[in-house]
Amino acid sequence: MSYFDLVEEKCIECGKCTKNCDFLKKYDLNLKDYVKRDDLKYSCFLCGKCNRVCPVDLDGRIIAQEHRKGEERGFTLMKMEKSPYIFRNNSKKKSDTLLFLGCSFPRQYPETSKKLVEIFEEKGIDFSLDCCGKPVFETGDMKRAKKDKKRLEEIFKKKGVKRIVTACMNCYYFFKANYDIEVVSVYHELKELGLGRKVEEEKNIFVPCPDRKTLEVLEEIKYFVPNLNTPFEDVQCCGLGGLAISREPEIADGFIKKLKSYDKPITTYCASCSSRFRRADLNLSGHILCDILNVKEIERLKFLSGSLELRNFRRSR
Repeated sequence: MSYFDLVEEKCIECGKCTKNCDFLKKYDLNLKDYVKRDDLKYSCFLCGKCNRVCPVDLDGRIIAQEHRKGEERGFTLMKMEKSPYIFRNNSKKKSDTLLFLGCSFPRQYPETSKKLVEIFEEKGIDFSLDCCGKPVFETGDMKRAKKDKKRLEEIFKKKGVKRIVTACMNCYYFFKANYDIEVVSVYHELKELGLGRKVEEEKNIFVPCPDRKTLEVLEEIKYFVPNLNTPFEDVQCCGLGGLAISREPEIADGFIKKLKSYDKPITTYCASCSSRFRRADLNLSGHILCDILNVKEIERLKFLSGSLELRNFRRSR
């Protein structure tokens, strides 16, 4: 049975998905309707809100990905940068555990990334600056996505990697869903290694879409940030999810408008959210990992420069 058939069979048309998703609301769709709308395959932000409210556990993200599957056209500039990632920095050194920095976090927070590399190297852990493959996978270009996955798997195999530590929420959940390897967050690893400081001041955290269903990483962050609040839960997405912002700019801008109604500084633990908020002139207090590592760093306006710095970052071992 295809996922489309499953939706047709299970959807009870209760309207909860439509009520809670600005995209579905705009087009007056429920998930059963969305199955028939291939023309809207890139209008879904892949935030997962529909799945979290669905009483029969249906997921619009899967519908969107099924619509996109096999699409090799479009997103040319993004693919040129990410597939393979042009700023990648990998070594052939053996390392059971690998600090996978991703691509978005290092370009915005190079000093914090360098601090991570340095303290993890002291523990015998090598690092990788690369793209996990999620951006290309979400375009629906399965041919290219499979090639990217094979490239990373070969790197991990040659290095003897058995465990990946991620600094990025997208990398964390993408690896867990698509790779046969142990994956932990950087917050988990810092706690295990006895590294990082307790942040005693109150922080208002924007929970990124990948972590909203399980809150796995948020729970790990609470160890370092005991005075943590999540007051932005009614905001569906930062607006960068699912490659939908170019098709649905008014919906994405609506998310930002709602955030601007809050008189609270926003702390993130997703570099993509951080980039979006900074460009929208929101009251952004920064990334929580910078606070935990006690690195004073302002997000980059020319954020590609961070990746260039890390691309040439030398290993001490």
